[in-house]
Amino acid sequence: MYIDRPIAIALIIFTIILLVFFLVWPEYKTLGELQTSLGRKIAEYNAQTGYYGEIEKTYLELQSRKDDIEKINEALPAAELDPTFGKLIYYLQGVADDNGLVAKNIFLSETNSTVAGAASIKNISFSMDLLGEYSSLEGFLIALEKSARIFEVESVSFGASSGTLLNNYNVKIVTHSY
Repeated sequence: MYIDRPIAIALIIFTIILLVFFLVWPEYKTLGELQTSLGRKIAEYNAQTGYYGEIEKTYLELQSRKDDIEKINEALPAAELDPTFGKLIYYLQGVADDNGLVAKNIFLSETNSTVAGAASIKNISFSMDLLGEYSSLEGFLIALEKSARIFEVESVSFGASSGTLLNNYNVKIVTHSY
C-alpha cells in the first residue's frame, strides 16, 4: 500500500498537533502555575527572612544596651513584681541608716495611676518620720537624688526633739512604677 506523501505529512502534522494539545499543553499550564506558586513562596521566604533579620538586629541592639535597660527597670520597677513595696521600704531604710538617720515610721500615703501611652504609671507616695541631724538629712536627700530610681521629694517638715540635739523630720517622697 502506497500512501501519498502529502497525505502522510498532513496526518503526521495532525497527530503531532493532537499530541501537543492533549499531552503537552496541560503540562505546560501546570508548569506555569508551579512557577507562579514558586515565585510567591520565594517572596514569602524573603519577606520572612527580612522580618527575622530585623528582629535579630533589634535583639542585638537591646543586648548591647542591656545595662541601660536594667537602669530603667530599676528606676521604674513593675508594681506587679513587688506588690508589698518591701524592697522600696528596705531601700529607704538603708539610705536613711547609711546617712546617720533613724527611720522611725514609714507610711504609704497614697497610690494612684496615670495612663501614659499603652502603660499605666502608678505614683506611690511615702511619708517618713526621721530622727537625726540636719547634715544627715542633707546626705539622705542627696542619696535619693543620685539613686537610679526616680524619687521626688514633695515636702520636708522640721521639728525639734525634746531633750536631745537630734531633730525630727517628716519627708514626703513620691516614686513611680508601672
